[in-house]
Amino acid sequence: MKNIFKIILTLIIFAVIYFSYWYSNFKKEVLINENKIISIKSWYTIKDLSNELDLNNYFLKKYIKNNKKDFNLLAWRFEIKKDSNIDDLINSLETPLPEKQVKITILEWWNVFDIDEYLYKQKLIEEWKYIEYTQNPEKIEALTEFYPFLNKDFITLEWYLYPDTYSLNYPLKINEFVIKQLDTFETKVYNKILISRNLDNKTIYDVITLSSIVEKEERNDKEKSTVAWILKKRLQSWWQIGADITVCYPYKLTSEECKLVVTKYLYEKNDYNTRAMVWLPKTPIGNPSDITVDATLNDKKTDYWFYLHNVKTWEIHYWKTNAEHESNKKYMR
Repeated sequence: MKNIFKIILTLIIFAVIYFSYWYSNFKKEVLINENKIISIKSWYTIKDLSNELDLNNYFLKKYIKNNKKDFNLLAWRFEIKKDSNIDDLINSLETPLPEKQVKITILEWWNVFDIDEYLYKQKLIEEWKYIEYTQNPEKIEALTEFYPFLNKDFITLEWYLYPDTYSLNYPLKINEFVIKQLDTFETKVYNKILISRNLDNKTIYDVITLSSIVEKEERNDKEKSTVAWILKKRLQSWWQIGADITVCYPYKLTSEECKLVVTKYLYEKNDYNTRAMVWLPKTPIGNPSDITVDATLNDKKTDYWFYLHNVKTWEIHYWKTNAEHESNKKYMR
């Protein structure tokens, strides 16, 4: 029995010595072999930090507990110098880098899924976070107090997130970005175009809905007013407006994803497919620019009822009759 006790005691002493030796080395050795800039996320723990920097998590926790009890991980960017030991590392993590500006460009025909994907690929946000924020009912209701064109019953802010080039602080704060987009919509569209026409919110909503279709149907600003007139004529005549671009919206797809599957959903009946129903889709399908909203309101009246694009050049062609439209389809490929 005594021998077993001696063996256990010896193992414990050996483990303590072994641990003390390696912990002592951890405190002295160089932990970072190259200059690094790291971004600490708001949910990071010490374990996440250890994984990020490839450090021994147990030793790092012990060091902080023994030497830096008041240490807190800040959600920010930090620069860690080459040849840093643990003291240098902790000092660096207590010295946030100053804010810097990033420039991002949101294209007119993008939807909220395109924007989220773009921001994620630029390493500005976690995937889906922009979507979550813009579709959060509590956020939407809170913002209705500041923006007269919003309604607390909206399912998303997407339709008023103005497409433009923005200079923003980095790390990117989604709430600040969304407010900038809403402010820009208010300035460029609501105040300059919509208010002067004395439109009520229901009419504004319909204008934005039709404009969002025109935005995606026609990228040439000079042709948008003609396309808007054709779509309006179809609506007024109780035709299906037949805009393929509305088909994918309920399926939460990016524009590129939609191109690959649009034929699959082309004749599926839902509240958005304007090939399968008469009238506007249930909601807008994107965030139109001021040029497109203006073109939609100031449509160019013609005798045309049909249009189609050359898939290679994106040049638009118009026809007065369905027979002309059908006979010329082959030339658009």
